[in-house]
Amino acid sequence: MNKIGRLLAIFAHPDDESYRAGGALALLAREGAQVWVLCATRGEQGILKLDPEETGQVRQTEMECACRALGIEKPRFLDYQDGTLPQVDEESAVGQVVRTIRKLRPQALLTWPPSGVSGHPDHVAVSRWTEIAFQLAADPAAYPEHKEAPHAVEALYHIVVPHSLAEAMKMSHLITVPDEKVTLTMDVSAAWDAKMTAIRCHHSQMVNSPILDAPEEQQHLFLGTEYFQQVIVQMKNKP
Repeated sequence: MNKIGRLLAIFAHPDDESYRAGGALALLAREGAQVWVLCATRGEQGILKLDPEETGQVRQTEMECACRALGIEKPRFLDYQDGTLPQVDEESAVGQVVRTIRKLRPQALLTWPPSGVSGHPDHVAVSRWTEIAFQLAADPAAYPEHKEAPHAVEALYHIVVPHSLAEAMKMSHLITVPDEKVTLTMDVSAAWDAKMTAIRCHHSQMVNSPILDAPEEQQHLFLGTEYFQQVIVQMKNKP
């Protein structure tokens, strides 16, 4: 991944970018890569004491803070509502992702795996949209109404959590992969300060992040190394 000059990371909610991939995003940016995050929602259901519109404004501001901390581009949003992604029109959603790919022309995409790691339905939906868009962005017959020219992305990566890490952390709620299925392991300790600053930008979500209250050794174990799996997509799966 360190040879990637243009990366588009596609997630469901603000803060998805920081916990499991923030170090990699920061390190790529330091090496001169252009790094963008496309977020499907503004996390409108993430602050119970606020209404969805106000929550979305707060969380967008937090995500902009996080992207600055990581040294990456300002985030982009698809304007879907938090918690609704499995119900939205998939062809339209994939089309928006394809349009973004064709506009930015990244070498690689990064997203959640099909399990979403946590099983969150929004994560699962975004993973599917991204895989389909990865295949269709280069196809001139797909979304011919786009003014942007087709673009072939070279690689698709999923964020994954290996079995051994989940076992060491006693995080049985995570959907993991066998250690041997991890194709890229990144020590992100060099970007530790940037990553932790980005995580703390998401102040409204810190109450939901018990890892931040864990001993420093546990924090470094879970957050100091990031794991990815390069995906080989063999056939189109149109919406």
